[in-house]
Amino acid sequence: MNIKICGLRREEDMIMANLYKPNFIGFVFYPPSARYVTPEKAAQLKGMLDLGISAVGVFVNEEISMIESLCSQGVIDMIQLHGDEDEDYILRLKEVVKNPIIKAVRVKNAGEILAAAKLPCEYLLLDTYREYNYGGSGETFDHGVIPPIRKPYFLAGGLNASNMGRAARACKPFAFDVSSGCETDGYKDDRKFMGVVALAKLL
Repeated sequence: MNIKICGLRREEDMIMANLYKPNFIGFVFYPPSARYVTPEKAAQLKGMLDLGISAVGVFVNEEISMIESLCSQGVIDMIQLHGDEDEDYILRLKEVVKNPIIKAVRVKNAGEILAAAKLPCEYLLLDTYREYNYGGSGETFDHGVIPPIRKPYFLAGGLNASNMGRAARACKPFAFDVSSGCETDGYKDDRKFMGVVALAKLL
Protein backbone atom coordinates (compact mmCIF):
# COMPACT_ATOMS: atom_id res chain seq x y z
CA MET A 1 0.00 0.00 0.00
CA ASN A 2 1.24 3.48 -0.82
CA ILE A 3 1.54 5.96 2.04
CA LYS A 4 1.72 9.72 2.38
CA ILE A 5 3.02 11.35 5.54
CA CYS A 6 1.53 14.83 5.77
CA GLY A 7 2.47 17.92 7.73
CA LEU A 8 6.26 17.81 7.52
CA ARG A 9 7.79 21.09 8.69
CA ARG A 10 11.21 20.47 10.24
CA GLU A 11 14.58 19.25 9.02
CA GLU A 12 14.18 16.31 11.42
CA ASP A 13 11.01 15.34 9.55
CA MET A 14 12.88 15.23 6.26
CA ILE A 15 15.56 13.01 7.77
CA MET A 16 12.82 10.55 8.83
CA ALA A 17 11.27 10.68 5.36
CA ASN A 18 14.55 9.95 3.63
CA LEU A 19 15.26 7.10 6.05
CA TYR A 20 11.86 5.34 5.97
CA LYS A 21 10.79 6.36 2.45
CA PRO A 22 7.05 6.96 2.29
CA ASN A 23 5.78 7.33 -1.27
CA PHE A 24 4.62 10.90 -0.65
CA ILE A 25 5.12 13.66 1.91
CA GLY A 26 2.91 16.68 2.41
CA PHE A 27 3.62 20.37 3.02
CA VAL A 28 0.66 22.30 4.45
CA PHE A 29 0.31 25.82 3.01
CA TYR A 30 -2.72 26.77 5.12
CA PRO A 31 -1.73 29.30 7.81
CA PRO A 32 -4.33 28.35 10.46
CA SER A 33 -2.85 24.84 10.59
CA ALA A 34 -0.32 24.03 13.28
CA ARG A 35 1.66 22.25 10.54
CA TYR A 36 1.82 25.30 8.26
CA VAL A 37 5.06 25.96 6.39
CA THR A 38 5.93 29.03 4.38
CA PRO A 39 6.82 28.62 0.71
CA GLU A 40 10.42 29.53 1.58
CA LYS A 41 10.64 26.89 4.30
CA ALA A 42 9.04 24.29 2.04
CA ALA A 43 11.61 25.04 -0.67
CA GLN A 44 14.41 24.50 1.84
CA LEU A 45 12.90 21.22 3.03
CA LYS A 46 12.21 20.00 -0.51
CA GLY A 47 15.91 20.48 -1.24
CA MET A 48 16.62 17.86 1.42
CA LEU A 49 14.10 15.31 0.12
CA ASP A 50 15.10 12.08 -1.59
CA LEU A 51 14.29 12.33 -5.30
CA GLY A 52 12.21 9.15 -5.13
CA ILE A 53 9.64 10.72 -2.79
CA SER A 54 6.94 13.02 -4.17
CA ALA A 55 6.11 16.25 -2.33
CA VAL A 56 2.43 17.21 -2.15
CA GLY A 57 1.36 20.79 -1.48
CA VAL A 58 -1.82 21.07 0.62
CA PHE A 59 -3.95 24.16 -0.05
CA VAL A 60 -7.29 25.53 1.15
CA ASN A 61 -9.03 27.97 -1.22
CA GLU A 62 -5.63 29.31 -2.33
CA GLU A 63 -4.90 31.77 -5.10
CA ILE A 64 -4.03 29.80 -8.24
CA SER A 65 -0.99 32.01 -8.85
CA MET A 66 0.64 30.82 -5.62
CA ILE A 67 0.11 27.16 -6.49
CA GLU A 68 1.48 27.74 -9.98
CA SER A 69 4.57 29.40 -8.50
CA LEU A 70 5.32 26.51 -6.16
CA CYS A 71 4.88 24.01 -9.00
CA SER A 72 7.07 25.95 -11.43
CA GLN A 73 9.84 26.23 -8.81
CA GLY A 74 9.72 22.47 -8.20
CA VAL A 75 8.84 22.90 -4.53
CA ILE A 76 5.88 20.54 -4.94
CA ASP A 77 5.22 17.66 -7.32
CA MET A 78 1.49 17.22 -6.66
CA ILE A 79 -1.35 19.49 -5.58
CA GLN A 80 -3.90 18.68 -2.85
CA LEU A 81 -6.97 20.91 -2.76
CA HIS A 82 -8.53 20.71 0.68
CA GLY A 83 -11.04 23.55 0.59
CA ASP A 84 -14.15 24.43 -1.37
CA GLU A 85 -12.51 24.29 -4.80
CA ASP A 86 -15.00 23.33 -7.52
CA GLU A 87 -14.78 22.08 -11.09
CA ASP A 88 -14.24 25.58 -12.48
CA TYR A 89 -11.35 26.19 -10.09
CA ILE A 90 -9.70 22.87 -11.00
CA LEU A 91 -10.05 23.56 -14.73
CA ARG A 92 -8.49 27.02 -14.31
CA LEU A 93 -5.65 25.49 -12.30
CA LYS A 94 -5.06 22.88 -14.98
CA GLU A 95 -4.58 25.66 -17.52
CA VAL A 96 -1.36 26.73 -15.76
CA VAL A 97 0.04 23.53 -14.19
CA LYS A 98 0.63 19.96 -15.34
CA ASN A 99 1.06 18.52 -11.84
CA PRO A 100 -1.40 15.82 -10.69
CA ILE A 101 -4.26 17.13 -8.56
CA ILE A 102 -5.80 15.51 -5.48
CA LYS A 103 -9.21 16.81 -4.40
CA ALA A 104 -10.11 16.26 -0.77
CA VAL A 105 -13.64 15.26 0.21
CA ARG A 106 -14.80 15.67 3.80
CA VAL A 107 -17.03 12.61 3.79
CA LYS A 108 -20.65 12.89 4.89
CA ASN A 109 -22.19 10.31 2.56
CA ALA A 110 -21.56 8.15 -0.50
CA GLY A 111 -23.24 10.64 -2.82
CA GLU A 112 -20.63 13.28 -2.12
CA ILE A 113 -17.85 10.84 -2.99
CA LEU A 114 -19.56 9.83 -6.24
CA ALA A 115 -20.01 13.49 -7.19
CA ALA A 116 -16.36 14.28 -6.42
CA ALA A 117 -15.24 11.31 -8.51
CA LYS A 118 -16.55 13.17 -11.58
CA LEU A 119 -14.27 16.17 -10.98
CA PRO A 120 -11.33 16.70 -13.40
CA CYS A 121 -8.68 15.67 -10.89
CA GLU A 122 -6.38 12.65 -10.89
CA TYR A 123 -7.06 11.54 -7.31
CA LEU A 124 -9.46 12.04 -4.43
CA LEU A 125 -8.61 12.21 -0.76
CA LEU A 126 -11.33 11.01 1.61
CA ASP A 127 -11.22 12.63 5.04
CA THR A 128 -13.44 12.96 8.10
CA TYR A 129 -16.14 15.62 7.97
CA ARG A 130 -16.20 18.19 10.75
CA GLU A 131 -18.17 21.41 10.35
CA TYR A 132 -15.93 24.47 9.91
CA ASN A 133 -12.89 22.23 9.77
CA TYR A 134 -10.94 21.68 6.55
CA GLY A 135 -9.19 18.54 7.77
CA GLY A 136 -6.58 17.39 10.20
CA SER A 137 -9.14 16.41 12.85
CA GLY A 138 -7.29 13.21 13.72
CA GLU A 139 -10.63 11.38 13.75
CA THR A 140 -11.74 8.46 11.60
CA PHE A 141 -14.99 8.07 9.67
CA ASP A 142 -17.06 5.04 8.69
CA HIS A 143 -15.18 3.52 5.76
CA GLY A 144 -18.26 1.46 4.96
CA VAL A 145 -19.87 4.48 3.30
CA ILE A 146 -17.22 4.57 0.56
CA PRO A 147 -18.88 3.40 -2.68
CA PRO A 148 -17.04 1.59 -5.48
CA ILE A 149 -15.26 4.26 -7.55
CA ARG A 150 -12.72 3.99 -10.33
CA LYS A 151 -10.79 7.12 -9.39
CA PRO A 152 -7.88 6.27 -7.08
CA TYR A 153 -8.09 7.83 -3.64
CA PHE A 154 -5.99 8.59 -0.59
CA LEU A 155 -7.63 7.57 2.68
CA ALA A 156 -7.16 10.04 5.56
CA GLY A 157 -8.72 10.73 8.92
CA GLY A 158 -7.20 9.49 12.16
CA LEU A 159 -5.13 6.68 10.65
CA ASN A 160 -2.34 5.13 12.70
CA ALA A 161 -0.56 1.82 13.16
CA SER A 162 -3.44 0.39 15.21
CA ASN A 163 -6.20 0.90 12.63
CA MET A 164 -4.56 0.89 9.19
CA GLY A 165 -4.96 -2.86 8.77
CA ARG A 166 -8.68 -2.65 9.52
CA ALA A 167 -9.03 0.26 7.10
CA ALA A 168 -7.26 -1.69 4.36
CA ARG A 169 -9.73 -4.56 4.79
CA ALA A 170 -12.74 -2.23 4.74
CA CYS A 171 -11.84 -0.43 1.51
CA LYS A 172 -9.19 -0.39 -1.19
CA PRO A 173 -7.46 3.00 -1.17
CA PHE A 174 -4.64 3.94 -3.49
CA ALA A 175 -2.72 5.24 -0.47
CA PHE A 176 -3.00 5.99 3.21
CA ASP A 177 -2.56 9.58 4.38
CA VAL A 178 -1.17 9.85 7.91
CA SER A 179 -0.36 12.95 9.93
CA SER A 180 -1.22 13.00 13.63
CA GLY A 181 -0.98 9.18 13.64
CA CYS A 182 2.81 9.42 13.53
CA GLU A 183 3.18 12.32 15.97
CA THR A 184 3.82 12.76 19.67
CA ASP A 185 2.88 16.10 21.21
CA GLY A 186 2.30 17.58 17.76
CA TYR A 187 5.63 16.62 16.22
CA LYS A 188 6.61 13.73 13.97
CA ASP A 189 7.87 10.83 16.07
CA ASP A 190 10.65 8.68 14.62
CA ARG A 191 9.30 5.40 15.99
CA LYS A 192 5.72 6.06 14.88
CA PHE A 193 6.88 7.37 11.48
CA MET A 194 8.84 4.19 10.89
CA GLY A 195 5.94 2.05 12.12
CA VAL A 196 3.21 3.40 9.86
CA VAL A 197 5.42 3.36 6.75
CA ALA A 198 6.58 -0.20 7.43
CA LEU A 199 3.00 -1.34 8.06
CA ALA A 200 1.67 0.26 4.88
CA LYS A 201 4.25 -1.60 2.84
CA LEU A 202 3.04 -4.88 4.33
CA LEU A 203 -0.64 -4.31 3.53
